[in-house]
Amino acid sequence: MSTPDTTSQSRIPPIAFLGLLAAISPLSLGIPVQSIPAIANTFGATYGTTQLIISAFLLSFAVSQLVVGPLSDRFGRKPVLYGGLLIYGVASVGAALANSIDILILARVLQGAGGCAALVTPRAVVQDTYRGLEAARMMAFVAMLQSVAPAVGPVIGGAIDTYFGWRWIFGFLAIMAGVMALGASIWLRETRPLHGGQPDSWTTIFMRYARLFNSRLYIGYTLTFAFGTTGFFGYLAVGPGLLIEGQGLSPFKFSLSLMVIATQFVIGAYVSSRLVGKLGLDRTLWVATIGITLPALSLVIFVESPSVFTIVAPIVVFAFFNGFIFPNALAGATGVDPRIAGSASSFLGFTQLGIGSIIVFVLSNMDTSTTIPLGSCLLGLGVLTGFGMWLVRTAER
Repeated sequence: MSTPDTTSQSRIPPIAFLGLLAAISPLSLGIPVQSIPAIANTFGATYGTTQLIISAFLLSFAVSQLVVGPLSDRFGRKPVLYGGLLIYGVASVGAALANSIDILILARVLQGAGGCAALVTPRAVVQDTYRGLEAARMMAFVAMLQSVAPAVGPVIGGAIDTYFGWRWIFGFLAIMAGVMALGASIWLRETRPLHGGQPDSWTTIFMRYARLFNSRLYIGYTLTFAFGTTGFFGYLAVGPGLLIEGQGLSPFKFSLSLMVIATQFVIGAYVSSRLVGKLGLDRTLWVATIGITLPALSLVIFVESPSVFTIVAPIVVFAFFNGFIFPNALAGATGVDPRIAGSASSFLGFTQLGIGSIIVFVLSNMDTSTTIPLGSCLLGLGVLTGFGMWLVRTAER
């Protein structure tokens, strides 16, 4: 098994801090979900327009990673992280003080742009300091902590909304930005690779970046990651309609369902960290591909008599195997060329969240009285994940 890069060993920050840092963005995504009706009432906006605070954040987060990754490879992990947290914090304050739905959506766009630095940085730091299966194991621990955010986000948001109003949800995120910046100043050390004591030039970085797109291995892992981990976005889009409106579930109980689902991701990531040493990266990913595809079939089969159980149970299984895909496909993709781990991670995230925002937009405008749209979406994602793994297999041959 691979061991940490000994030249960087003294610079490795606590893995718990990297996980919490990476959790900011998924926390920001889900924390206002249950407050969408209240926000719509505040500004007299439609539900569809208010839903843009989710999809706009996703799209901005996805596109901004294309810039943040190369910047972190050129100027270092810490300066880019600090800049991103500053933008994120200011945007959070703007969202809390917004006097129209347009201003709130704009603030969410800026939030996504700044927040992506908190996700790209931990991934790059892990790849800077670990290699191979050890990188996959460390990425799994980061993913476990990161994945707690979608579970607790709506619960935290619901509690804040209940006692202080929805605006303080964004005030809470502004405070979180300051806490993470303080933590970075204490624990995070610069881990960007140097060659001859100097960072790579822009020309070198972009040449390596371009070569990634000629790598079937990188493209295969990227597609596996992107298609294999975006199903949860679809559930966020239609889950309230299916369970709250369709099954009469209360918003609080819906938040609890999100917690149960996200907990399975944590368990899956932990099991994966143990399993990958025995099966290897690719076999673990093949198991996960089958694991996310089969549950989707039940969402299509049980459309005549849907219940809370027949809707939530397949998503629980789906989330468990997502815990396999997330760290292993991520480690596989960023390990193709560790010298540009930031750039590799940024395109990976762009692809994932770009697909996620499209899924949210499409499913939000489809019928939520049936599970067929969600089931068909998850089934298609499972097939496309298998295509990504086929590319990996042919590349290795």
